[in-house]
Amino acid sequence: MREFGELLRTHRIGAGLTQQQLADFAMVSVRAIRDLECGRTRSPRAETVRLLADGLRLDEESRADLQQAGGRAAGRSTVAPPAPAGPGGLIVGREAEAAALAASLTEGRPGAGHAGQRLVTVTGVSGVGKTRLALEVAGELHFRHGWSVLWHPSQSVPSINDEQDTVLVTDRRPDPCLLDAHPRLRIVVTALAPTELPGELVFPLGALADDAAVRLLLTHVHRVRPAFRPEPANQAALVGLVHELDGLPSALEFAAGWFMVYSPQHLLERLRSNPLDPTSAHLRDSLRRSLSTLDVDGRELLVRMAEGEDPGHSPYVRDLCVRGLVRRTGSRYEALNLVRAAVLEPVSGPHLAGGVALTWPV
Repeated sequence: MREFGELLRTHRIGAGLTQQQLADFAMVSVRAIRDLECGRTRSPRAETVRLLADGLRLDEESRADLQQAGGRAAGRSTVAPPAPAGPGGLIVGREAEAAALAASLTEGRPGAGHAGQRLVTVTGVSGVGKTRLALEVAGELHFRHGWSVLWHPSQSVPSINDEQDTVLVTDRRPDPCLLDAHPRLRIVVTALAPTELPGELVFPLGALADDAAVRLLLTHVHRVRPAFRPEPANQAALVGLVHELDGLPSALEFAAGWFMVYSPQHLLERLRSNPLDPTSAHLRDSLRRSLSTLDVDGRELLVRMAEGEDPGHSPYVRDLCVRGLVRRTGSRYEALNLVRAAVLEPVSGPHLAGGVALTWPV
């Protein structure tokens, strides 16, 4: 049997989470996760194991393996706890999006009745914070409205209580029959692209605005450099950093770690030469993987946009926007800096037209 710490670390890395991100999702301290992964703590409490499994969104089999490695009897998962709050309360810069998503689940859409809001898919590029937003809103519905909250990372059928309103959060394409069978159920899907299921409301999540992105960056920086303070001399560099990183929350978090060795000005210089340099391999691969949700015409348009071409009135621009791969700036559309770098970065393996590397099956 694998050691608990080794298994926990494998699941965490497989989910693309840092120790801090898992701590936020699971409501377990970073120190506890660090001690477990390095083997300093070998007998975690049953509640700790459950919270970690919920934070990792493990399926039943993986959850049972983790419980067994922790010396706990395997059993069916209970309803997961409500979503954790972000740094200092609500996740930074997402107040409007959180309110809109909550409203879409609790209120009817004008002229369409309530059924249109029973299935909401939050779309966007990897690292934009889709899951974090969904968890935040699920927690809000639990605390304020008494809804039951279910995480659903597996293909198994979740246990749903039809006597109370329930929100199910999943990163998989749900079985549409669930909504027919459970009238008080709402489903929130987090995905790179819409599910195309009947009645789906697509909720595109874009990058953070500059001021919110700077606040989030500083929140992460203070974890590695508590004494760092923004000042007139570095303000322009901080704004430049969030521009180069497209206001993408996961990219900001990874870049913050470099403040231990770089000033904002030096880090900005490094970013301008390669925006992907201070981010993770997981983010790099995830950005490329977003291409797999596009058809051939959409991928070819993204390649051309990454190379600087104006898309004009191409009908595929909307699909790229829904997936968060491009954004509107004034009257023009442009590919995100990180998307452009991921698309054009040369790697080994099969390629699309334009030199785009494919690291996934097509």
